[in-house]
Amino acid sequence: MGLLAQIYEFRHRIMSVGFPALVSRGSMVIWGFVTIFIIRVLPEEAYAIYAVARSLEMFGILLGGGFIHQAIMKMSAEGDTDREKRLANAGILMALIFAGFSAVLITAGGGLLQSFYGSMDLSGIPLLLAGVVVSNTISGLPRSLLISKHLTRQVMYSDLLQFIVKSGIIGVLLLAGTLRTAHQIFIAAIIANTLAFLMSSWLAGGLFFPALGVRLNGIGEVMKYAIITLGTSLANFIYSRTDILMLGKIAPDDVAAYGASRSLSGMILVVVSAANMVLLPLVSKMWSQGRRDEILPRVWSTVLLAEVLMAPVILLYVIFPRQLMDLIYSGKYNDGWPIMLVLGALAVVRPLGSFFSTASAAMGKPQYSLYSVVISSIFNIGMNFVLIPRMGGFGASLATAAAVVFGTIWVMWATSRYIERERHPS
Repeated sequence: MGLLAQIYEFRHRIMSVGFPALVSRGSMVIWGFVTIFIIRVLPEEAYAIYAVARSLEMFGILLGGGFIHQAIMKMSAEGDTDREKRLANAGILMALIFAGFSAVLITAGGGLLQSFYGSMDLSGIPLLLAGVVVSNTISGLPRSLLISKHLTRQVMYSDLLQFIVKSGIIGVLLLAGTLRTAHQIFIAAIIANTLAFLMSSWLAGGLFFPALGVRLNGIGEVMKYAIITLGTSLANFIYSRTDILMLGKIAPDDVAAYGASRSLSGMILVVVSAANMVLLPLVSKMWSQGRRDEILPRVWSTVLLAEVLMAPVILLYVIFPRQLMDLIYSGKYNDGWPIMLVLGALAVVRPLGSFFSTASAAMGKPQYSLYSVVISSIFNIGMNFVLIPRMGGFGASLATAAAVVFGTIWVMWATSRYIERERHPS
């Protein structure tokens, strides 16, 4: 009852801060539907180039300064003194340096990429990827500052602009029947990122303090935190693709059904992503202010709210998995409904692990999230070796479920123990 009362007490705040965050993350889900049309229209060779380049783009954005965004959010949210402002400056500087370095590396490595993917014509792709990496990293800087101050309405405006511009350009090309190359998609992304950066920079104008400069110890503090988040992101990136890779080797016939089920079950996690936008700066601020007793109740109330919002869709996943697969994929992957059932039910557990990981990162313990991912990865790989040869894609889904539950239990225990220890130091 206490958690429900807390949600009711903060209902206006939840709507004013949480709803814009949900809209921001929701635009990513809608973009996922746009990509379905892209896949249908692009020539096979062009889509192969896009798929390869998209994977390289994700690595480039992560290594090109994207991993510093969370550090900026966390440290800027701690307060409004010169210390936090200088730390934000340090994060911005390092993100720009990494973005530039990554762009140069991608551009210079164009010949190597072409030789590796000899059957594909990657002409012009490295330069466009460099543009996407730089524009994405830069557009995320004012966005991180806005999130740190819970200015999610402004973030929503920027994210919607980015989505409308990118989808609008692609939509025009689709309607005109002129979408033919991966290059066009990346050009649209660069334009959208640039316009989003201009808008969010204008909206976050009062949150930049370049006159305060950067201190060397501030750079060290930011990078110490950011390197751990980079490790977590890389580990999670590898972990989330292990099952597909192993299925491709051991049970290739189940890869498509598994991938389709995972994509469909993952759409609901936009609620978790939106909640994390609010939770990270909130817990960071509460922790820095010494409000230790309020953190666990706030995390649990966030879990409860997310579960309530997700419940109707999860019930559809669990009760009507075959019908959903038939409706969304036109009967193509109906045999994969048991996979959909398991991964859909797993959505119940996702908020717990995600929110406790976010809380630990906000309290200056991002390594808990890293440990959780590593533990889940080891457990998942071991289970995959046992279950995939016997059960194929269904076995992979069971292995994923077991690994997620195991990692969630660990991060909940570690985070709760740390909070309790800090509340009552010996």
